[in-house]
Amino acid sequence: MVRINFHEELETAERGLLAEGGLVRGQLENVMRSLDGRDVDLAHHVLTEDDRVDDIYLATDARILNLLALQAPVAGDLRLVSAILHCNLHIERMGDLCVNIAKFVLNREPYPVDSPMLTRLDEMGERAAEMLDLSLSAFAQRSAELAEELPTRDDALDRLNRGMLDDLKAYVNDEESFEWSSKLLLVARYLERFGDHAVDIGEQVSFLVTGIFREFEDASHGELPAT
Repeated sequence: MVRINFHEELETAERGLLAEGGLVRGQLENVMRSLDGRDVDLAHHVLTEDDRVDDIYLATDARILNLLALQAPVAGDLRLVSAILHCNLHIERMGDLCVNIAKFVLNREPYPVDSPMLTRLDEMGERAAEMLDLSLSAFAQRSAELAEELPTRDDALDRLNRGMLDDLKAYVNDEESFEWSSKLLLVARYLERFGDHAVDIGEQVSFLVTGIFREFEDASHGELPAT
């Protein structure tokens, strides 16, 4: 009976993790809409909804730590416990990045909504959302194959981020425009970091499935067998 309760708690923790990811997915969509339209009401909504993300994060974290304290998970169960613990943190930080973008909107920077930089940011937001979707699907399906698609997706997101510097050059001789455009670079950085967290989730999925941890973005680290 103890093991049955253990697995019920583990399943509840996983459902919480995936629900948290779905909520952050909505946060990203909303914050990009608020950025496009300089919609401060929607930006405020993103800030408010972050409390829900934090609540799920804390509940999932507490449930997993309780399982570690009261049970002795081994093998696949231990890997799942570890993966949920790590992914929970990555998803919560993704939510924080959405909050950072919302705060940028609330600062009422005078950026024009028809700037090419906004167009690039829109594409970055779409790519970041796709990466979150892919990472959550990989986790739910226990698919290392899906997880291993994430670095390629991240490369495309990184290229868009670097392209923001080229867009910035158009404003270099206009002090006022250069100020807001340079701050848009920070928004791009938040989206780039969002993608990095998705890759980190993919690494946890790969570890969960194979029992071998490796960093997708740097093969020089090699593979670390599970202990």
